[in-house]
Parts: sequence; C-alpha cells; structure tokens
Amino acid sequence: MDAERWRLVGDIFDRVVDAAPEDRAALLDELCAGDVLLRRDVEQLIAADVSAHSFDSVVDSARGVAAAEWASGADEKTWQSHERIGPWRVLSELGRGGMGIVLLAERADGQFEQRAAIKLVKRGMDSDAVQARFLRERQILARLEHPHIARLLDGGIAQDGRPYFAMEYVDGEPVLRYCAQCELGLEARIKLFCDVCAAVQFAHGQLVVHRDIKPSNILVTANGEAKLLDFGIAKLLDDSHGGMTQTIDTQHRPLTPAYAAPEQIRGQPVSTATDIYSLGVVLFELLAGKRPFDLRDESNVDEVRRAMDSTTTAPLASDAADDTAPSMTRRLRGDLDTIILTAMRRDPQRRYATADALAKDLQRFLAGQPISARRDSVGYRLGKFVDRHRVGVVSAMLGIIVLIAALVFAVWQAHEKSRQALVSQQVTTFLEGIFRGADPAISRGANITAQDLLDQGTHRLHSDAFVEPDVRARLLHTIASTYTGLGLYDRALPLAEESLVLRRARSPRVDKDIAESLDDAGRIYRLKGDYAHAEPMLREALDIRRSILTHDDPELIESLDQLATLQRSRGDFQAAAGNFLDALNRAETHFGKDATETARYVDDYAADIDDLGKRQDALALYRRALDIREKNLGPDDAEVATTLINLGTHLDESGHYADARVMLERALKIRRQVYGPAHPLVGFAELALSSDDDSQGQLDEAEKLAQDSLAIFRHGLPADHPKISEALNMIGVLRVARRDFSGAVPLMREVAERFRRTLGDNHPDTLTAENNLAYAMLHAGMPSEAETMLRNAIDNARKDNGQLLLVTGRENLASALAMQNKTAEAVAFAEAAVAQIREEEGDVSSNVAVALRVLGQMQTLNGEFANAEKSFRAALTIGEAMTKKNSSVMYEWRIPLADLLVGRHRCAEAMPLLDASIEQIDRTEGVAPEVRPSAQLLRAACLADRAEAAKIRADARQSLAAVPGVQDDLYPTMAAILRTDAGTAITKRN
Repeated sequence: MDAERWRLVGDIFDRVVDAAPEDRAALLDELCAGDVLLRRDVEQLIAADVSAHSFDSVVDSARGVAAAEWASGADEKTWQSHERIGPWRVLSELGRGGMGIVLLAERADGQFEQRAAIKLVKRGMDSDAVQARFLRERQILARLEHPHIARLLDGGIAQDGRPYFAMEYVDGEPVLRYCAQCELGLEARIKLFCDVCAAVQFAHGQLVVHRDIKPSNILVTANGEAKLLDFGIAKLLDDSHGGMTQTIDTQHRPLTPAYAAPEQIRGQPVSTATDIYSLGVVLFELLAGKRPFDLRDESNVDEVRRAMDSTTTAPLASDAADDTAPSMTRRLRGDLDTIILTAMRRDPQRRYATADALAKDLQRFLAGQPISARRDSVGYRLGKFVDRHRVGVVSAMLGIIVLIAALVFAVWQAHEKSRQALVSQQVTTFLEGIFRGADPAISRGANITAQDLLDQGTHRLHSDAFVEPDVRARLLHTIASTYTGLGLYDRALPLAEESLVLRRARSPRVDKDIAESLDDAGRIYRLKGDYAHAEPMLREALDIRRSILTHDDPELIESLDQLATLQRSRGDFQAAAGNFLDALNRAETHFGKDATETARYVDDYAADIDDLGKRQDALALYRRALDIREKNLGPDDAEVATTLINLGTHLDESGHYADARVMLERALKIRRQVYGPAHPLVGFAELALSSDDDSQGQLDEAEKLAQDSLAIFRHGLPADHPKISEALNMIGVLRVARRDFSGAVPLMREVAERFRRTLGDNHPDTLTAENNLAYAMLHAGMPSEAETMLRNAIDNARKDNGQLLLVTGRENLASALAMQNKTAEAVAFAEAAVAQIREEEGDVSSNVAVALRVLGQMQTLNGEFANAEKSFRAALTIGEAMTKKNSSVMYEWRIPLADLLVGRHRCAEAMPLLDASIEQIDRTEGVAPEVRPSAQLLRAACLADRAEAAKIRADARQSLAAVPGVQDDLYPTMAAILRTDAGTAITKRN
C-alpha cells in the first residue's frame, strides 16, 4: 500500500473509530464512496482496534521480541540525515523502542521553523493490527493537550507506507540527572514532581493510563519545566474491557520492571492506580537517591517479583537514604515516608485515589499542613501548625503555637506513666483557657496580640495551683523563650528564673532540663546587657552539657556559642574565637558544612574574627553563611537578615559604602517585615544603616535612623543597655559630621562614661567612644586633652589584637600632636597607622587610602615634601581602584595632592586635579560644605588673571566663613591662602 493510500485509510479510520458503533456503517458508506478495497482496509483496522482484548497481548509480546531484535541491530535501516517523512526532514536518530523508532526532525515544508520527535512503526510490525494500534496512539496523544505533556504536532503516513506522528521535541535532561546537576533541594524536587502529577492527573481525566512512568520518561527543560513523554504503551480506560487491561504474556509485557506496579508484574488488570504506584517509585528515588528495591535497569520481571515478595510493604525512604541523598534523612521521616508508602501500597485500592490527591499531600507537606494520608490527631495537627508559623514571632498566634509545641513536648517528656493522664488533662485545660482568651466574645472585639496571650498564659500558670511542677517549668520556659523572641526581656527573665528554680527542686533532678533553663536565663541576662549575671549561668550550663552530652550534640554546640557570644559582648574577642570555632567545627560534624543550622555558627565566628582584624577571612565566612542561608531559607528569612547586617557593616568599615547600603537596606526591610517596627533587632539594623548613611554623607537619613533606633532601645531595653549607648554615640558622630563640635563633646562625654560604667575601661566600645570624644575635642580647640585621652586609648587597644580602633586612634593622635607642633612624633604615629591598616586589609581599601592621606598631611607639616607627595599619590592610586567599584569619590584623593603641588609652585600639575575635583563635587550629593571653596582657593592661587583669582578667593572665603572650625580641616596651602593674600605670590613664583 503506498503512502497516499495509507493517509486516506488513516483519515477515514480516525473519523469512523470515534463514532458510535451503530453509526459506523453509514459513515463508511459516505466516506468510502463505493470503493470496496478502501472500505475493506478501513474495516480491518477497526476490527483490529475493537478486538483490543486479544490484540494487547499479541502486540505486547511482539514489542518485547522486536525490542530484543532491535537491540541486536537487526531488522531496521539506519536513517540518514535529510531524508523526508511527510513535511519533516530527519536530523538524527533519538532512540528505539519495542514498537517504533524515534527520530529528531525539523520542518522541511518552509511554512515555519520547528523541531519534532518523529515516531515510526518498526519495519516488520506494520501489520493492520499494529497500524491500527499506532493510529489509536496518535488519537490518545491528540487528546493530551497539557503544559507538562509532550504534545502531538502532526501525524500521517511515511513514504514507505508506515504511519508516523510528530511530537513536541523536548530539549531537556531526565529528571534525576537534572536535579543532580542543578543541586536541587528537597522543596524544589517536590515542586517539580507535582508538575508531573498534574500531567498524569490530566491524562487520567482523558481516560488514559500511561503504564510506564519512570525518570527517563520525565524530561526537564533548561527553564525548569517538566514534560512527561512516551504514551506508547498508554491504554484508554474506555476500551472493551471496562477500564482494565489484561496482559497475559508474562515474558514480554510492555513495562519497565523497576518502576512497574505489583499488578503489572503479576499480569493483573491495570488501572489509574498503576500510574500512582509508579509515581511513588519515582518520588522515592527522587528524594532518597536510590530505588526502593535493589534493582538494576536490566532487572527482569522475576527479579522484581522476588524483591516484592520478600517484604510486605515498600521500604521507608528515610531508611534507604544515606549521606549522598538530596535531602537530610530526618526530613524524609514522618510525612514524606507516609506519602511515598501510600502511593506504593501493594493493594491498588489503598493507594491515593488520584494523582492530584498525591500532589496535594505533597503541597500540604511543603506548606507545613497536615497530610490526608496520615491518621488525624490533635498532636499531629498542632505540630504541623507550629511548623507553618515558626518565623512569625510577632503574630498573635505564635504565642499559642509555641505553647502548644511545648505542651506536647512536656507530655512526651513525662517519664512517669502513672501521671501521663493527669499531665494531659492539665495541658488541655491550660490550652482551653488560652484559646478562650482569643474568643471575641471574651476579648470584647479587641485585637489580641501575642503579648496579650502570653500575659494570659503567665497569669493562669501562677494562679492555677494544680499544674504539676515539671509541666509548669516547661510552660514557663516556653513562655519566657517566646517573650525573648518578641524582645520583651524584662517579662522573660523572671519566668526563666522561676523555671530554673522548679527544675533544681525537682526530684529526681534532670540535669538536661536544668542546663536548658540556665542557658535561657543566661542568654536573657546577656541580651539585657547584664554580663556579670549571665556568665556564671552560661558556664554552668556548658559544664553540665559537656558532662552528659555527646561531642556534637546540638545543645552542647548551642552552649559553646552562647558563652562565646557573651565573651565577644564583653570585648574578649580572643577567648570568644576559640569557643566560636569549637562550636562551628562540632556543627559541621553534626549538621554538615552546608546545613542551615551550621550557617549561624559560621556567621558568629566571622563576626568575632572581624573584630580581631582578620577581615579577609571574615569576609569569606560572611559570604559562605549568606550563600547557605539564602539557598536553604530563601532571600527574605530573618536569619538571612542577620548575615546581611554583619556583611554590610564589614563593607561599610572597609569603604565599600554602596555595596554595604544594598545589604543593610535589605536586612532592615526583612526585619521590619518579620518582627514589626519596634523590635530591638529592627533597631540594630537601623543603627548599622545609619552608620553607612553617615559614611556617604547622607546625614539627614543617618540621623533619622539613629533617632529611631534610640527610641526603640529606650522603649524595650534597660536604661543602661550598651545599645542605647551605641545609638547615642552615632548621634554624636553625626554632630561631628555637621561640625557641631560644641554639641558633640558633652554628648560624647556621656557616651564614654556610660560605656565605662557598663563595659569597663578597656572594652573596645569604651575605647571607641573615647576616640570619638577626642576627635571632637580636637576640633573644639582642646588638642592637649585629646592627646592624653588618645594615648590611653591606644595603650589599651594594643591588648585587643587587630582593632581598627588602633588605626583611627593613631590617626587622631597624629592630628592632635600636629596641632601642638609636635610634627615629627605625628609622622611616626601616622606611619604606624598605615602599617597597621595594611596588615589588616591589604594594600587596596579606602581605610588604607585615608591613613596615607593623614600620613601625607603630617609629612607636609614636618617639611618632608617628597615623602608627602609619595603618600598622597599612593592614596590617589587606591582611590582610582576603589572608584571602579563605585566605592569612592576621587576628589577626596585629588585635592590633598593638589594642595601639596600648589604649595610647591607646581600649578601646571595641580590644575587638572582641581578642575576634575570641582566638576565631580558639583554633581555629587552630600559633599561637606567646606570642600568646594577650599578647592577653589587652590585654583585661585594658580590663576594668572588677578581679578578672576581675587573674586574666586573672596567667594571661597565667604563660603568657608559659614563653616565653623574649618581652619583645622584645611590642608597647609589652603590654610595659608585663607590666612594671607599669598595666592598671587604663588602664581608669580610658578
């Protein structure tokens, strides 16, 4: 039969086979128009299709035999590139199966550009029955229009008479390979799998069973879209067997044994439940990293049957997973194990009823909701409710959720079984009271906050004498922890201490619970700034946990981190570094190097070694912590904000102001969303961003943020808390930036005194406050007093290895000495500052450039003009490098060099520097008011036109007169010009 004839037969077959049986004869009369041979050919195909109950077994067996022959290379020609099949041009062979060959082709009729996968019946299997089945398959695919199913594009008869159809060509990777290459996490894999479930659900809705779902039939495109392929052995449910397919040939059954359902293996009827089982096997392998049974690709049906018969149920995915699995074993335990087992039930009636039901349970798991496959219980539902709301500590329901989790935990922890019923009753009664508090009828329509519910719970605990002591201690601990999360430290502390007293008095004592209460109370004392009370509690908790817990137990790791955090708060960075590193090493052993839990200890250790001056090491650790947290938690998690603040502060101190601002603004936005506007953690973020705004000259924005943070701290923290002192210090720094030295000095005296009182004389924060006070004194005309204070600060700072404070202290001391004409000693301190900052930050950073600029000033004042020029040019080179990173403005480095050049009568070299500086100043916001007129003074000194020079000099003098104390900030030549009319003389000598 030629190709044209087959196309006609196929078209008539497609129309007649869809008609009702009683209408087919009339339709054949009409379409065949008296052509007896044509009608006979069509009727043969219809008869082959109608007798599917016997045809299936024959074709299934034939497929198996043909596949074996094909694998040996027999019985099929090799298709060459550019051969034609209908309107398609062959490009290459994609693969062969039991019944057909699949070719990659492109549209060749010029209508449009398109690629397709062409499927042809294998030579030798193009009998009427097989061709009828092939046409039926084409009909099946035509009905499956779904975004996650490879769609049918075309169909017809090839030149050699064999039917073909063209399917969408999916340029992608098999799902397992794609997930491995992209390193997809648990949530991403589940979401991808849910798309496959949607495709299967759609096919079932069209009364089509796939019957061969496996990873190689699921391709994922480059943009992450899953596509289900190969309905080559799909079976319509509305066939003559009432929705079931009976496969009787046990040797050549059309299936993939490793993914086949038990009914397929045993030759029993196939239904939609068959696809559900195969989906379960694919999900098992996708999450556990291996198949549920130890089967190879080449395993046969008998091997699969023996593997199934050796157990009554499928194994647990959590038991099968190992260190190479894509998700942690503990995340598979529970709901995911239950979901997979339900999909893989041996009895089809006990599996999920639909693919959509399977997908919905997976979506419930991702949302932290109870799944339908698990037996419902109050404890289970409460646990899922807690999981869904663990971040929202500011929502009213969080207090309830945390309490429920603690109460359930208290019940689980009850060691005396005779008292379990009583404990359970007390828990229920307590919960009912808390929930009644949220009833609008009782609250009279008032908005109930988390604090309100916690206050009610605290009152009930103290008024109910019948709550068992161990239950009371657990509830007090939980409420205290929740108050702490809300930043209500004064409410949290007495509850934590009461829980500790109850646990110490319990008989028999449980040391693990005592350590927990000690750790909680110590942490609250630390957050309140009461380090003296915090330290003994945290050390006792650590000692207890060391004696009873294993090396990498999470509670022991937490104790190490808490003590290290206290040591860092007290300024003992070296001791803190040892404990932080110990905690980090143990966390990497227990959780893994890239685990979310580990990121916290990476971040804490980085912040401490940053304080120690190991800034490059700290930067690498910050970026590692941020990468882990963003990858595992998403971009808007509260833990991500913590790393962003640390990294942003580091970048701000390193002179990368624009990069720092991006980090800090993002962190502040996250914390406001998570905690609300008045939480102390929001104040921390505002204070960090205020410092960066100050660095960039955005003084109004900086002051608003500093004042906001101060208000938050004063509302929620003790009056002498160090964070209040930090906010006051920032406000003092901003007064200095506005040149309000008379207003800055008394405020900074107050800050220094607060830090000395709460942190001690040698704490880095105290020394920083004294350094800032000394700087303000310098500009307020008190260089001698500033010198004394700075010498003391530098002597103490040496005890804290690697402090940036040591650099700024030396720079300020150099300025104080220069103001008193001690220029040689000033140069020595400036040189020490340059050496120190280069050791800490390398050769290229804005801090190095600033130190070089100060050194150049001191060298100029000491008459070392050649050395001064070298220092200024080195600062300029660094400034050029920093400008490429959008982290610097060049006038800061050009003007000092220009001042030296003008003073040395080298105006030809100075003028390009001055012109470029003035141009940049004019298009830059936030430039200090004295900068442009001081540059104009230098420019006037180099102008030959005396009239023009005099006017520029007069305008500059007038502008500078409005800036208080400006004389102390001018470079030597500028100051000389301002004091005298030396500009003309300089020009004459040049």
